Amino acid sequence: MRIAVLGAGAIGAVSAALAASRGHEVAIVAPRGAPRLGQAGGGRLAFRCAGGFAWEGEVTLLDGIAALADWPVILLATPGDAYPAVLPALQAVLRPGQTVICSGALSLAPLWLAERTPAEVVAWGTTLGTARILPDRSVQVGTLRGRFEQAALPAARAEALLALTHALFGDHVVPVDSLLVPLLSNINPIAHAGQVIPNLSRIEQGEPWQLFANFRETGARIAGAIDAERIAVAAAFGVEVRSLARHYHLSYHVPEGSIAEIAAAIEAAGRGPRGPASLVHRYTEEDIPFGLVVYETLGAMAGVPTPNLTAAITLLCCATGRPFRTLNPLLGELELDGCSPAELLRRCAG
Repeated sequence: MRIAVLGAGAIGAVSAALAASRGHEVAIVAPRGAPRLGQAGGGRLAFRCAGGFAWEGEVTLLDGIAALADWPVILLATPGDAYPAVLPALQAVLRPGQTVICSGALSLAPLWLAERTPAEVVAWGTTLGTARILPDRSVQVGTLRGRFEQAALPAARAEALLALTHALFGDHVVPVDSLLVPLLSNINPIAHAGQVIPNLSRIEQGEPWQLFANFRETGARIAGAIDAERIAVAAAFGVEVRSLARHYHLSYHVPEGSIAEIAAAIEAAGRGPRGPASLVHRYTEEDIPFGLVVYETLGAMAGVPTPNLTAAITLLCCATGRPFRTLNPLLGELELDGCSPAELLRRCAG
């Protein structure tokens, strides 16, 4: 099969490597210029992955988003803050018969694509794994996730699209019947808020620090309180989602326990990444406007109070000096103002 990955960061690299390891023809597009991954030349990109998944080889390096018109399957693996630039460019090249897989369904981006393009759209509740690009331009993989949610539009094609993703990447996803399930299953914005808030001074000073080693009871309580509100919002839409602790257990293959206990187990197993060294980071620029703000919006739509979630957004706006509630144009373009929960459920179920 042929698949192009839109995004040359760590997650795009892991996704490309996993598909290539299964014998598929793979290409990568770096939408923000030359990739900081591997070695590029002659229309090829060579890199290696180590850690939780090992692979070394080459994939095709495409010139830009316009080249995606020739690829039947496209995996969207860009951070949410790239959506305002990337999604309209992708919309311009998509045609009938193509499939777009959204790796992490932040901000209802799959619904935005499904309502504006002729492509079939797949939404994942998270990414295939966790990883980071090292100074030598290789990829250190923390883990490949065991199970996460996949929804698809049109709904009549859900079974075929499940078979497609299994063939490309293996048996990592389970089917669900609404785009709201992968959206509300994405725990990254919740977890990262709990990790960032107690460590703001470390981040501001650029200190080297381990993410999970410093995800202690204080941060775990913050994340747990926000997580409870996410679960309540999901329930108001008739959606059942797993908790942050359960997600970590399944993703990192460590024993179940409290959030703080699981974080310590992840660090002890050597699977914990470094924390951010700058306040301008995807944990803030992506996860707040394209994650937390979306959950807050859905809570207001469903009449579910989210005081801890709202407080976390406001605190992070204050700490960074960024107006995160105004930085997500997709919310306006999806016309969620005045949309009822029943109408949004209908749209997300196709």
